[in-house]
Amino acid sequence: MTDRSPSSPSKGILRDPLFHFALIGLALFIGFVLLNDASTTTDEITVSVAQQEQLVAAYTRVWRRPPSAEELKGLLDDWIREEIANREALTLGLAANDQVVRRRLRQKYESFMDQFAASIEPTEDELQSWYASNGEDYRQDARYSLRQRFFSSDRRDDAQADAASVLAEIDVDDPQLDGSLGDALAIPQRFEDSRETELGNRFGQAFTDSLENLPQGRWSGPVPSAYGFHLVFLESAESQTVPELDEVKAAVLRDWRAEHMEKARNSLYASLLERYSIDVQTPAAVSES
Repeated sequence: MTDRSPSSPSKGILRDPLFHFALIGLALFIGFVLLNDASTTTDEITVSVAQQEQLVAAYTRVWRRPPSAEELKGLLDDWIREEIANREALTLGLAANDQVVRRRLRQKYESFMDQFAASIEPTEDELQSWYASNGEDYRQDARYSLRQRFFSSDRRDDAQADAASVLAEIDVDDPQLDGSLGDALAIPQRFEDSRETELGNRFGQAFTDSLENLPQGRWSGPVPSAYGFHLVFLESAESQTVPELDEVKAAVLRDWRAEHMEKARNSLYASLLERYSIDVQTPAAVSES
């Protein structure tokens, strides 16, 4: 028999998304230092093939054709002018207090982190464990198939009493109730396999709250709604359910990533914050006149 030693704690750390973000934060810091080192050459501008392809693609999207040789030269000249102006503006510190630039740089920085986080995949066990703790968020609506007849509170002195009177006179076991009974309403008289939310949007919460206590296979009521009262023949009812993970896996994976991206982003900012000395200056007290 082969002995199995306990898994090393370091393996768990290597799979932790927060650890991955710490690494990417370190890489960003090293890159920043290298790019801003005094010995680094700053007067070279390379217009890469990828950058040229981006310029051509952008031009083509607007004009529905690729640029001519002369137009491409103009695009390249303009890009180089923009690059020079951008570098000189940064050298002069012109972006330091520009809120638009600050917000844009923050968006690009956080977008870079988010793209990295989106590439992190949980194991099946991790995703199943997360879903076990958050499954209620994916609970699916109850579903109903029913027929209804409407009695308007606006058109009748006592719509509830009128509905009860009709119920006492009909064969409650016959779903084919005369369509002329009740009042006209611009809503279907029959719903098939409809979600509770959909019925609630049409009739109001009081109506859907009543459905859960109605017997199936017979006319019941009066059931209140936002419009008045109804007689309801409940054909079938399917209770709320929490689906299996495989049924909602795409949504669960999306939400798992969103949660871990937020945690990882906060963790990275916390680690970066330790490199800075923060001094929040207190405004001078306003002297009393």
